[in-house]
Parts: sequence; C-alpha cells; structure tokens
Amino acid sequence: MRQVHINEQDEERAFAEEAARHFELNPDHTSFGPLKQDSFLALRWGLGNDCVLVLKLSELHEPTNYCNLIRQPLT
Repeated sequence: MRQVHINEQDEERAFAEEAARHFELNPDHTSFGPLKQDSFLALRWGLGNDCVLVLKLSELHEPTNYCNLIRQPLT
C-alpha cells in the first residue's frame, strides 16, 4: 500500500501543471526543474510528447506519469 500526505500530492500536481505550461511554451525542452536532493524533476514523456513524468530525487518517491497534460498546438 502507498501512503501519502494530501499536501504532498497537491504540491506534486502543481509542479506537474507548471512543468506542462513550461513544455507548452518551450516545445524543444525535455526536462524541467532543479537538479538537487528532494526536488521534483519533470521529463517530457509519452509517444505524443504530451505527458509529464514527475520524479523526485529521493529514494522514497514513486515516479508519476501525468498523461496528456501538455496541450499540443492545433495544426
């Protein structure tokens, strides 16, 4: 069983949404966030490059893939 504190989930979700906005504005970027202990790091992910994979530089964090979070420009 995975136990989480709701405020930590809110923090992760907010980070994922911030990363998605960053990726929307910077289509050539594939990562977002600082590289330091206990910080979130986002990677552009998925076959359509529209997902945000959130990692935390910690042994205790389980990576989460937020599917279809990055809005793609209409063609």
